[in-house]
Amino acid sequence: MSTLAQPSGASSDTSSDKPAGASGGARRRLRDNLRDKLLGGPGRVLGADIARGVAVLGMFTAHVGVTSDDLSTFEGWLSLAHGRSSILFATVAGLSLALVTGGSRPLTGEAMRTARARILVRAVLLLALVAVLDLFGTRVLLILGFYAAYFVLALPFLRMPPGRLAAIAALLAVVGPFLVYYGPEALARAGLRAPHDGSGAATDFLLTGHYPGLVWMAYVLAGLALGRCDLRSPTLQLGLVAGGFGLAALTSVASAVLVAGAGGVLSIEGQVSVTSSQYVTPPPTWSDPWPPTAGLYLEGPHDDTTFEALGSGGFALGVIGLCLLIGTVARKGAGSGSSTGGAVRVPLDVARKAILVLVTPLAAVGALALTVYSLQIVTIWWWTRTYWDLLDPATNTPLGWMVIITLVAATLWRALLGRGPLERLFGWVARKAFP
Repeated sequence: MSTLAQPSGASSDTSSDKPAGASGGARRRLRDNLRDKLLGGPGRVLGADIARGVAVLGMFTAHVGVTSDDLSTFEGWLSLAHGRSSILFATVAGLSLALVTGGSRPLTGEAMRTARARILVRAVLLLALVAVLDLFGTRVLLILGFYAAYFVLALPFLRMPPGRLAAIAALLAVVGPFLVYYGPEALARAGLRAPHDGSGAATDFLLTGHYPGLVWMAYVLAGLALGRCDLRSPTLQLGLVAGGFGLAALTSVASAVLVAGAGGVLSIEGQVSVTSSQYVTPPPTWSDPWPPTAGLYLEGPHDDTTFEALGSGGFALGVIGLCLLIGTVARKGAGSGSSTGGAVRVPLDVARKAILVLVTPLAAVGALALTVYSLQIVTIWWWTRTYWDLLDPATNTPLGWMVIITLVAATLWRALLGRGPLERLFGWVARKAFP
């Protein structure tokens, strides 16, 4: 450390400036260290953490929230979390795969092979984790096992350019729902059995599960395609917001028109119930009426139709675009971006800092998503066993407390300790397995 020579006649007041300056430097270092822990450092994509946090809290809402179909009420707006939050989570998972394998400049050679191997290790760890969470016996449909399979299926696509990835994602969104809708029916009418246990894991994952891969890989690949682009581009961010939400609105209108033309949702569901082998005993034969194509017009949560795939997938991309925009503004509020001059500088900086304060807890939840998701399952199990069924609350008070406690706890953990415990464990095992 360099020092400045003091003049021989300097007073004792002058020498006292040193500790004050050192103290100020220590405070700045502490502040910068705290900021880096809360935001994950300059190399981390803050918008991705925010989007992941939104998805996790959305799944809280889908599991323990009280919702309605009336969009003029608060409960009606909460209903948007059904289906869309898990689709957003899957899309951000694809984005995360892109980021850990080089982002807009994919890794090559040994570096990519190591990254692929570590992804496989994480997939195995996810299977182990979901096996433990499943033992609690909650009625939550766990998605982590499906995520593990998505990660494995995504490995061959990691070197593809974004245009090709987007095209494959769109193809899956169009063709996949048709296969998922009629595939199990064809198996049943051929005298084959749709799997009901682990012996048919592959068929269950691709066709008959709650998150069928033939549809849900569209979201993962869309996120992977996005991650291969320049996420800092304002044009990309605004395009995602406009295009994503625009696509969601367009498919919703188209679905509503087609469903109305087919007699309405109840009529379509009635036709499906009297023709599908899932409901008819004994199973129908090849010559019996098949489920109507009108069933593919629906766009409700987990209908896994083309309208849901395109609409909810577009909604997820719109949310990610919005989160990337907010993350860019928040970064500038943290002092890591350029600042404008003139009379607007002060109020603009204040607004940026306010946004930073608001989104930091969300980003913390997103950075600790695996830990938070797992603790949510344990909490639901413990509370339901000890008090009353947390999955069937009378009001949204339990949801509110879960959200507040999660935001505060995740922020404190990230500020003091950095990575979450499960995130740290998974990373350590993957690095040990493939240094």
